[in-house]
Order: sequence, then C-alpha cells, then structure tokens
Amino acid sequence: MTMSLFCSGELIRDPERKTSAKGTGYVTALLKAGEELLNLSAFDSGIADRLASLKKGAALAVSGRLQARPYTDRDGTLRAGLSIVVSELMTGSLPTTKAAPKPHRDRSQRPAGAGRAPFDDALPEF
Repeated sequence: MTMSLFCSGELIRDPERKTSAKGTGYVTALLKAGEELLNLSAFDSGIADRLASLKKGAALAVSGRLQARPYTDRDGTLRAGLSIVVSELMTGSLPTTKAAPKPHRDRSQRPAGAGRAPFDDALPEF
C-alpha cells in the first residue's frame, strides 16, 4: 500500500548528496515536523538540487510517498521510522533579487493640475 503525505517543518541538519550502488545521485535530509522526525529522500534531479541548496533551519513543505522503515535505536529498541520520497518541495522563503530603484520624479516643476483630466461637468442630481 502506498500513502501520500504533505507536511511542513524545519530541516534539522544540512541535506546530503549521495550516490546509489547503481550510480544514481540523490539527496537526503532530516525534517522535524512537530514532534516527528522524517527522513527525506529526493531522486528527481530538479527536486534534489533544490533540497541540496537548503541549509539547517530552513522552513519547507514537502509532499510525497510515505514509507515506514523500522530501525534499532542506540538502546537496541526497535522503532518505527518514517521516510518520505519527495515529489514536491516548497521552501518557506522565496529567493530575493534586489530590484532596480525607481527613478525619482521631480514633481516640483509641474504646474498644479497638470496631468489630470478636466472634470468641469456638473454632477447629476438624485
């Protein structure tokens, strides 16, 4: 059974680029969503590049295929781990570019009323 999940949170460490045994590149990251830790994997090159460009503390939202992966913690206890194969990624902030400043318009040289349409017609009475 496949389940899809949409969640948001914060990266708790920098994403890592990895290569599979078959030579396929992918990116992994760890997302804290509320009290849950979710392992993220991105195989699509565009999504992987975007994920890899983020840093620890980045806010993001992801959607993708949810997988349950059991693991053994340091104490030897078997635990359920959650992993998402990311199919969509949205960051918490947009990249900014500095816009060119708008030219200053000197309005002191314009005569009063210049550039305005003359409205000398009478208003209708109701």
